Amino acid sequence: MAILKFDDSLWPLAVTVAQGSCDLQMHKQSLENWNTWFAHKKPFCVLRVYLDEPSLVHPKGAGPITQQWLAEGAAENMQELVQAMLIVVPPSEHERMSKMSVQKAFGIDGAILASIEQAIDWLAAKNLLPDSINTNTLDALITKQCSSE
Repeated sequence: MAILKFDDSLWPLAVTVAQGSCDLQMHKQSLENWNTWFAHKKPFCVLRVYLDEPSLVHPKGAGPITQQWLAEGAAENMQELVQAMLIVVPPSEHERMSKMSVQKAFGIDGAILASIEQAIDWLAAKNLLPDSINTNTLDALITKQCSSE
């Protein structure tokens, strides 16, 4: 069963959790969720957590839809509002994925990391980590998202 969940309960840290292969409808919903975050009109960081290899694969047709979404204003919103995007991938995929660049893809600061701990350290080093957030907080949120259907 595929999971693609969105959480802004730790705002200004927005979190997505993905597991399994998402379909095009789930991908469209993810873009709508980004629009909801943009509507806050306040700076925020995004932590995208991919729990397995299938969650890293975009569904057929996602590319053109995403390009249109970016062209319709999301790219500008992203550069204006997103302070950083961290992408946590399964350790088995980190070496391959680490060659990709958040900066080149989206024009914003960010990194592709192999663990939540690395994401916490990255955010802390950039002074973007809210005081109330730590590894335990994020682990609990991710576990909750994976178990709530």
